[in-house]
Parts: sequence; structure tokens; C-alpha cells
Amino acid sequence: MQAQEIVIQIHFVDRLGLAHEILEIFKNEKINLLGMEAQTNQVMMVKFACPSDRKLQRLMAELKKINGIQAVAQRDQMPYEHREHQLETILNSVSEGILAVDSQGQITHINDVACQILDFSREKVLGKTVEELFSIEIPIQETLKTGRSYRFTEIKMKKGSKVIHYLTSGVPVINEKGQIMGAVATVKDYRQVEEILSKVELGNKRLTTFDDIVHQSGRMRQLVETAKIVARGNSTILLRGESGTGKELFARAIHMESHRSLAPFIAVNCAALPETLLESELFGYEEGAFTGAARGGKKGLFEQAENGTLFLDEIGELSPHMQVRLLRVLQESTIRKIGGILEIPVNVRIIAATHRNLEEMVRQKTFREDLYYRLDVIPLRIPPLRERPEDIPLTAQHLVRKICARLGKPEKFLTKESADFLMNQTWPGNVRQLENTLERIINVSDSTEILPRHFNQWASTEPGSCILQGNGGRGISVPLGDKIPPLKEIVGEVEKQVLQHVLEKYPSSRKAGNVLGVSNTTILNKIKTYDIILTEKE
Repeated sequence: MQAQEIVIQIHFVDRLGLAHEILEIFKNEKINLLGMEAQTNQVMMVKFACPSDRKLQRLMAELKKINGIQAVAQRDQMPYEHREHQLETILNSVSEGILAVDSQGQITHINDVACQILDFSREKVLGKTVEELFSIEIPIQETLKTGRSYRFTEIKMKKGSKVIHYLTSGVPVINEKGQIMGAVATVKDYRQVEEILSKVELGNKRLTTFDDIVHQSGRMRQLVETAKIVARGNSTILLRGESGTGKELFARAIHMESHRSLAPFIAVNCAALPETLLESELFGYEEGAFTGAARGGKKGLFEQAENGTLFLDEIGELSPHMQVRLLRVLQESTIRKIGGILEIPVNVRIIAATHRNLEEMVRQKTFREDLYYRLDVIPLRIPPLRERPEDIPLTAQHLVRKICARLGKPEKFLTKESADFLMNQTWPGNVRQLENTLERIINVSDSTEILPRHFNQWASTEPGSCILQGNGGRGISVPLGDKIPPLKEIVGEVEKQVLQHVLEKYPSSRKAGNVLGVSNTTILNKIKTYDIILTEKE
């Protein structure tokens, strides 16, 4: 009869020699242990192979006789199996394919989307190396060697009679010693790429004006007045400012203030598309320029924006090749389509925007100096919220009205105490972070007033972070910026913050272990891993 895998949970009162006595019973019963895990100093989980129900009942009876054993019961799975199932559920809930490898290139995790795009079966790929599975070298192999990330890399390969065509981005998994422990890659079907954040707004759709930019500070008044003046010309404008300060808002307002306001305003995010796709979007292509090109070719955004404004967001992310192509447009006011031979004149005003330090990029030779000076004709810097706190209450109430209208909720109002609270925050995510925070509160609160306690529960002052809130009012901030870190890093950051919080109150590894439900040894290992300093020695 084939032995079945059994999991039991043992509740005990900890004492010296107890674990040895438990193991002795398994040894005497000739039962093969498959795994053990201590959940706390009072609970142990054991997985083993048991040949019969009769032997299982005898084993559990023997365990209950041990001094200190309080209860023995069967369970469905081990804690680590439960955690693995949770991770698998999380990975399968995202819309992109995810592939994780260890330091040897062996696949440790792959979600259903990645299996579908890459035409793999999960059972066949787990534990195999990428070198075994892929007919060509893929970027994640280089990341394992160098530790360098990569973004929006196009991969095209044959697999039998199929052509696998996808975009991939990847990051290394690096431990606290700086060693490469593995890598994680995202995978997206190339057919869906054209839908990624490519924003084109044509026709008579209403655009933002300067009246829509809410402000009362002297700095913003001066900036708006300057922007109105320069809007009337044709010179290239470079908008500088941190993420979330409203650079696109200003670009739209400048367009509406200009003599080009009846012509198209087109916005494109230079960081959202890979180089080849961005090039075809901006410049268009001739019929037959490449495999899959549309019959009759395609007009690019420069041509579509004729007599209007082209807003190039995240200009600092342009590749060297695209920097050269844009420089030519700025110098000659002409474009050449992909696969074309004719120079096509264009009459388009360029407004560029970036949060990057272009001057430093020029020094590092990652951004062309001649392009920088072509773009930096009229630089406008949009100050972050922390430099104009007097704008925060007015901006917040404007956002509250807008959010309530969009969500179909009764209008809410900020109290004076809430306005004071908002003014004392640094808002590293600026208006975008403020709007997200307000939307969270409006979604969960039925009160007509927004009070400071609502922010204590939901507000975040970390850039692009999510908040975990406990009953004690302590928030845990996990950075989730434009570049999402590997899941392991996110979990590690949460674990570190929780451990620091508990050790502040219980500065003893044994006491902290009791609170968190893990062993003293586990706490000591975590303290060492995260380089946490105990304020009181045991």
C-alpha cells in the first residue's frame, strides 16, 4: 500500500529536549519525515509519509503522551505550501507574464500568462534552465552575469512552426552583500504593445487651460504668467519637475493659450514604448517598410500634429538613436518616414518634459548635448508641492470635488485640521500622490467631512508607496515606484519594517519572537539579515 503524505500540527509547552522526544517517536515508528516547520514557540508543523490510518492514530496517541504536548491534529498543508500557493495566486492575478530564475538560471516561478505567451507548460519548465528552454540567448541571462536591468527588449524566436514575439523587461535579485541571487522578468505579447500608454488626442476634445491649474502661491502665479507669455510664440519649451507636479497639465494649457489651439494636441510618453515602436509612432512608415506594415503605410504623430503641438513626455528616456532623429526634426523641421526617401516638412511645436537631471546625463554622455540645447530654449520648472504648501488646501478641495463627481458621491469637504495636516506633509509624489490619497479616503468614508484621522489611516508620504495599516495606527510604507521591484524585495521591506516596529516595543529577540509567532533563532537571523540594531541586549 502506497504511503500517503500527512501533515499534523502539534501544540506544546516549550521545554528542553522536547523536540528530541518527538523525533524519537517518528524514528521508533519507522516513519519518514518530509518536512518540519515551527510556527511559534508553542506550535510545530510536521509532514511525513504514513503507510496506514492505523499507524497514524498510533503515532498521534504516542505524541500526546509526551510531557508538554497539549494537542495533536491533522492539517491540510504545511505553512510553506500555503505561502507558495498565495504567491502563485498573486503571480497569476497580474496581466503580464512573470518569469523568475535563480542564480544558476533555473526557473523557480512562472505564471500562467508567461506560459501562454512563451508556449510553455509550467510542469515542464520549473527547475529547467533558460538555456535549456530557449533556442536563443535572452536578456535575463545577461542580467544574471552583470546585474544590469533591461527595459522593453523585443524578442522574436521560432518554436517549431510558431513564432514567439514578445517584449520583456527584467531586474536582478541582489542580496544585502551585493550578490546576484537571481532575476525576475516581465513578458508581454507584442500584439498588445500598441495599447501601452500611447496617448493620442485629436479633434475637438476639450483640453486644459490655465484656468484649470489651481493655485494661489506667488511662485505658481509667476510661473503661470510666464507660461502664458511664452505660449504665444513657437519656440520649443522644456518642462522640468518631479513626477506628479503636472507637467502634462501645463503642456495642454500652453497649447490652448497659443495660436495653435484649434490644431491637434498630441501627447506621447517616450518611456512607455520600445525604440522601434516609438520610432514608427512618431515618424510613420511607408508601405512595405517592414513585415506587418499596414497597406498604404502610416502617418506618424509629427504629421498628425501638423500646425499643432506635440508633447514628448519623459524625454530623458529616449535612446541614442531616437535622440539623433529628434535632433534632426528640431534642426530641419522635416521628418523621414521609416522606409521612406523623401524629407517631409512639418510645422509642429515641441513641448518636452522630464523629471530627469538632463545636465548630469549630458555630463555622463547618455544624453546628447546638442539635443539638450535644442530642447532647453524656454525651460519652465514646476515647483513640487512641498515648495508651495499654501497651494495644497485649495488644490486638495478642487481634487475632492472632481473625485466625488467622478465617483458619483456627495461632495465632501476638508476641515481646517485636515488642511493643516496636508500642508505639513512632504508629498514626494506631489499632486498625483495627493489625488490618490484623497480618492482612497473618499471611497471608504461616508462622512461629509474629511478629518485628520482619515489621513492617519490612509495617507502615505513615501513616493509611490502602498500602506499596510495595523490596529495600532502604525503604517508600513512599501516603495512601488515606476519600476516595480521584485516581489521578494517587497516582502522583505514589509518584514523589516514590522520587525523594527516590534523590537521598539519588545527589545528582545525572544519576546519579539513570541509576538510575531516565530522562534528566537528566526528573529536573530532576521536581525542579522536586515542589519537591525537592538536597543537593549538580552
